[in-house]
Amino acid sequence: MINTKSEIAVTSSTSPRAEFTLQDTGVFIGIIASLIMLSGVAVNIISKINKISFTVDGIQEDLKMHASNAEKIKDLDKRLDIHLQDYVNYKDGNLLSHNGLEERINHKWQRSEGEFNAIKASIKDLQGFLVRTSDFKNRE
Repeated sequence: MINTKSEIAVTSSTSPRAEFTLQDTGVFIGIIASLIMLSGVAVNIISKINKISFTVDGIQEDLKMHASNAEKIKDLDKRLDIHLQDYVNYKDGNLLSHNGLEERINHKWQRSEGEFNAIKASIKDLQGFLVRTSDFKNRE
């Protein structure tokens, strides 16, 4: 007897299960590790950019401060120039005044010396006259 069996192919109506092999898991872990490493590099780059940005901001503040200091120095320099010019003018005025006074004193002294010599000569004449006309004795 010949037995004939017929088999019918049956497929299940449920969705097929995804099965991961060891190779798939390795690739998945490699991708995750690469993403973590890329995110670390990105964080490192961003932190360096932030440091540079803060440094540039600090330099800008320093430049603003130095610019204001430069303006103050320029203003002080102008005021110093004004005071120096005032001092030079004051000194010149005092020098002219001193020289003028010295010339006046010398002129007065020469005039007084002439008058003193005239008085001295007049006194000598008077003494000579008194000696001739009376008993007058000269005391010098």
